Amino acid sequence: MPRTLANVAYAELCHVDLSQPVKTHDVVRFVEPKYNGNPRYSINVALSKDKRFCWGGRALYGLARHGLIPGARSLAEAAYAVLLAAPRQLHAEEVDFVLEQLNYRFNPDSLLHHLRGYTSNRWRLEFQMDYWNRVWVNSGRDARHEYNACVQVCPTQTGFDAWIEEDLAPKVAGILDDRTKRLADLKGGKVDIAGDRIEFG
Repeated sequence: MPRTLANVAYAELCHVDLSQPVKTHDVVRFVEPKYNGNPRYSINVALSKDKRFCWGGRALYGLARHGLIPGARSLAEAAYAVLLAAPRQLHAEEVDFVLEQLNYRFNPDSLLHHLRGYTSNRWRLEFQMDYWNRVWVNSGRDARHEYNACVQVCPTQTGFDAWIEEDLAPKVAGILDDRTKRLADLKGGKVDIAGDRIEFG
């Protein structure tokens, strides 16, 4: 395999001891001893253009095995995938929690701006939100496939449908169940407001 900057960075991020996304300056630190050249000026381009790398927040990259959405390059794109896979409409705080558990790092206000349509996104993804901060997207077949055609999570639409159903949907459902249990423990067994935002350690 050619020792391009992207290939060297990919090999480093595949290390078994690396369990979460890392900042670009850390990627530079990883690759410097093994790359012929100065990676500092081109690392951002190498990571953002190569679909093997997943965006996890500002200057934060990892791989799909770190929990990130393949192909997504913004908070809107990651949130949209979560909502496609969600078992029901979610409160904005639940979307926030799921994304954090998937190892995304972001400002909660930034997420709300995307969900409410205040911040534009490159594919003009549309979110629907009601008075109670419940948010959803069109999850029909055509809408799902249009999303995948833009973001390119999977090379085929059949593969994308299988990924949603077999990979992301169970993961999202499990995270939501875990959140409900944590809230119940904090509230003595009763969850009154599904949209509570609580910081878990």
